Amino acid sequence: MNHDEKRSSQRIQVEIPVYIGEEEAITRDVSWSGIYFQTDQPFVEGDDLNFSLELIYALPGKQIKIDCQGEAVRIEQRGEKFGIAAKINNFQYIH
Repeated sequence: MNHDEKRSSQRIQVEIPVYIGEEEAITRDVSWSGIYFQTDQPFVEGDDLNFSLELIYALPGKQIKIDCQGEAVRIEQRGEKFGIAAKINNFQYIH
């Protein structure tokens, strides 16, 4: 299956911190509708996810935090880590 066919918005390859509970992970790519990141946590496809992104350099002198609710749609074993592709169902900007 080609996962590109399911994408509803363009992904941007960027490494930014993503926080899932107390764990800090790093994104591989993001879009308005989804995110891919690597984590130590073994999520299961279909799991509900709550995570936040911190965009430190998006606006000079201001840090932007985006709280997201989503769902794990694909899990990939990456050595000792897990690659998580997640759909973003809802998000909120917090300044």
